[in-house]
Amino acid sequence: MTVKHTQPFYYVIFVLLFLNTGFNAPLAAEAGHLTAPAHYISMEFDLQTHSLKANSRIDLPAGVSLQISLASLNVSRIIINGQAAETAPGNNYLNIPESPKNQEILITYSKEIQPDTSPYNMISESGITLIDSWYPVADHEMFFKLTAHIPLDFEAISETDEIIVFQINNTKQVTFRFPHPLFSINFIAGPYVVSRETFGEEKNLVAYFFPEDQELAAGYLAKAKKYLARYEEMLGPYPYSRFSIVENRLPTGFAMPTFTLLGQSVVRLPFIVDTSLGHEVLHAWFGNGVRMSPEEGNWVEGLTTYLADQSFAADEGRDTAYRKEQLVKYQNFVRADMDLVLRNFSNVGHGDMKGQPIRAVGYNKSSMFFHMLRNKLGPDVFTASLQDFFKRAKFKAAGWSDLQSSFESVSGVDLNDFFTQWLDRNDVPVLAVPQPEIVNKDGYPVVHFSIVQKNNTPYTLEVPVVIKTATEEIHKTLSVSGSRTLFEIPVASVPHTLVIDPGYDLMRELAPSELPPTWSQFLGTANKVAVLPTEKHRSLYNSLLEQLKESEVRVLLQDEITDADLAANSLLFLGTEGSLSRSLFAQPAHPAEGFTLDVRRSPLNPSQVAVLVSAANSEQVEMTAGKLRHYGKYSYLSFKDSRIRDKNITETDFGISLELVNLPAGIETSKSKGFEDIIAKLLHYQVIYIGEGHTNYEDHQLQLEISRALHEHDSRLAIGMEMFNRSTQAVIDRYLAGELDEKAFLKESHYFKTWRFDFRLYRDIINFAKHNHLPVIALNLENDIVNQVFKGGGPKSLDDEDASLLPADRNLDEPGYLERIGSAYMMHAGQKQNGDFSGFLQAQALWDETMAETIAEYLQDHPDERMVVIAGRGHVDKINAIPPRVARRMPISQAVVVNSSGSASESETADFVFFSPPAGLSPPPLLGVMLEDRGEEKGVLVSALNPQGQAKEAGIKEKDIILAIDSQAVNDIEDIKIEMLYKEKSDSVSVRIKRAAFPFGHKEIDIEVPLKSAQQTHHM
Repeated sequence: MTVKHTQPFYYVIFVLLFLNTGFNAPLAAEAGHLTAPAHYISMEFDLQTHSLKANSRIDLPAGVSLQISLASLNVSRIIINGQAAETAPGNNYLNIPESPKNQEILITYSKEIQPDTSPYNMISESGITLIDSWYPVADHEMFFKLTAHIPLDFEAISETDEIIVFQINNTKQVTFRFPHPLFSINFIAGPYVVSRETFGEEKNLVAYFFPEDQELAAGYLAKAKKYLARYEEMLGPYPYSRFSIVENRLPTGFAMPTFTLLGQSVVRLPFIVDTSLGHEVLHAWFGNGVRMSPEEGNWVEGLTTYLADQSFAADEGRDTAYRKEQLVKYQNFVRADMDLVLRNFSNVGHGDMKGQPIRAVGYNKSSMFFHMLRNKLGPDVFTASLQDFFKRAKFKAAGWSDLQSSFESVSGVDLNDFFTQWLDRNDVPVLAVPQPEIVNKDGYPVVHFSIVQKNNTPYTLEVPVVIKTATEEIHKTLSVSGSRTLFEIPVASVPHTLVIDPGYDLMRELAPSELPPTWSQFLGTANKVAVLPTEKHRSLYNSLLEQLKESEVRVLLQDEITDADLAANSLLFLGTEGSLSRSLFAQPAHPAEGFTLDVRRSPLNPSQVAVLVSAANSEQVEMTAGKLRHYGKYSYLSFKDSRIRDKNITETDFGISLELVNLPAGIETSKSKGFEDIIAKLLHYQVIYIGEGHTNYEDHQLQLEISRALHEHDSRLAIGMEMFNRSTQAVIDRYLAGELDEKAFLKESHYFKTWRFDFRLYRDIINFAKHNHLPVIALNLENDIVNQVFKGGGPKSLDDEDASLLPADRNLDEPGYLERIGSAYMMHAGQKQNGDFSGFLQAQALWDETMAETIAEYLQDHPDERMVVIAGRGHVDKINAIPPRVARRMPISQAVVVNSSGSASESETADFVFFSPPAGLSPPPLLGVMLEDRGEEKGVLVSALNPQGQAKEAGIKEKDIILAIDSQAVNDIEDIKIEMLYKEKSDSVSVRIKRAAFPFGHKEIDIEVPLKSAQQTHHM
């Protein structure tokens, strides 16, 4: 800034002003040589016009330069060393070069602060708050003395060890002195009720509360007294002579030297005295008593978070959960491409969503740093090092290097590598334990496993490990420094589980099994889309959309979004009634009133989340939207009229947990039931699922026998079958009515195209229904539709006609469903597949949802009937297959029956388990050919010869075209399978083939082919 000197007579006026306001009284620092600038402020207020008028005098020591910001001030006079000056137009800074002599700067200024124009400043009859740029702010620490004239019914507070109060006419003059240099000063005043106590060595503990909140003061004082005693015992005496708790009309939460300033809305929250208050008290030691060195980054917030917030959680036994929440927040917001390192953290505001990654580093990673340091050195050395650090740096600025120096001095340990790897790297350890195993050695089990670091450069770590046996937990701390470190740990009994870092003692990346779906994960992800069912929903959720603008969320109508968008992004469904939301999560059981936010793992991409939001009206959205940023750690939130009604975090693993042995389940034979006893119990259920392995004949026998037994007790029985698509229901009805013979039924129902398994497995069940005039219900969806969803990556690939056949409500988020279908997908990963996992999952769910819808619709129309459902074991799983999907559609009693396959999960997935003896059909007759349909052309092409049959020996060749079997014309593979079904007792069949003749044309030949039985029914 350029300083222009003018006439000097204004200096006389300034001197008179300062004499009248006590500016001639020296600061304590002036008793000796002035080591830092001294700033004297005198001011008065006009509450009606929301303004202040003030004078500042800055005494600048020799050899010190200064830059003073005058931004937002109305400056009327500047005098420098007795000479009037003014700033250049548009320049808000006053630059004072150093001088070999002391200098004096006098500034007269005013400021107007209209209501609701500043989040930090206010001047009104209800109170005064001055925090941000309300006086000439310099770039240097200063000694402050502040004098203010306030109404008689006001009390005031600032950074001070001493308050002097005089009544002058109809105003009150208050003067504050502070004996230590500060970068800034704050002023608060209002119609406070003041409550006082003492603590420690007769130091003052004071509460400044508004009259309407005065009843809260006693609780705050009592709790603050405990915090002060706690930290005096831990760190040493409180560094000031007084501590004040000050209520503010504005929504703040700040710790200043000698007081904390808490917003009125904050003070009224019941949990603040048990959480934030202690954090702010601790800042008297770290942050104010020892200040952060700007050159070395901010260590203050992490250390305060660790010694306050995490320590309070430990008091309640929640320290492990608290550290996990810290890691979750870090992982949700911080990505490697952000290149954020702890040593560079300085500060960031709490209201800025874009600052969340920086806060996650500066608060959460930093807190974990101190936790790991404490574990490394032990609690006693850790505390002694903090005491040493505070003693050395009291009332000074200190940095990471000063912390390291104290910890090394007290512990005698070289901590350079430890500090460097945690302060200067932008990644965190990524750990994995591939395929642990148990080896028996000298009669004892030994756990063999490797800890792998997936980082490009490994960390040096002390990794906590727990091995759980039936009788004990074995705790170890293992040193890891390479990319892969092998361990062998002998144990006395069979180990069941190996858990890596169950107490979250390491700053590391969480495994997917540990990471709960949370609101913060949606906010922090790089790719996110908000989905509106219709345009009218935009106004309903407008308040939330406004809050999300800074989070860079794309907003699309559900008709605009693609299957690729669904699989690649985290999703926010604004309204749960939209068809797209219902196709993934059905209709969640949200309260009809208020506002609900429900975060799930995205079933289409487990690394992303899907958020389901519902609201009764726009007023509920408006009342809640602004609060959501305070609830980022939660998976489920329910509000009504802006008040929280319910909140929870989805349960996930604690630590990287690996199962070492899968011990078999068993039954007590004396408690086993006979067949009739179980039938008696099944009569209490309206839906009985009988699962099958499709080629296990004993399963089909069990299905038949249970159906018969139930029918004998109650003839009102229907049989639902997975094997038939719903479009074939009319064909089934005609067969059961005797209008079709079996061959025609198989042809018109396209059984062998749809199902392909040996029809003899189901023949007895269908004929039992036919004989007893029982309905057989086709449960399934057309294969072509399901296959298109798989190949196309989702239902968006369907045309309107096919899409209309899908059940509207489909839940891909049933417990354990994603994992079960994921395992099935990986089993087929080595095979050629035409679709990705997203399409595979949705296709599988379509089967379960379609069958559930068909069952529910039939029983709603026939409420007096019972249904036996015949389907594959995977479809009858009572946890996440058809049964819960039926239950979602109607209240009904259901039971699952299976033959035991030896699986340990049967006790969870089924209600009744039978132990049927092995059984089997005679092998089907085998031609020994591989076939291809020829489209519109007649006959079936022989694409290859199967050595298991005798077609080759009989004279059939590749490229032959089969026209007939035993004089029955065949036009497709279906025809051949139907004909071969009835050759079970034949020794041979006559096959008419068409073969290319040399040099042109074709010839027809009849070939007698001996039949050979085979286990594989898909070869003919």
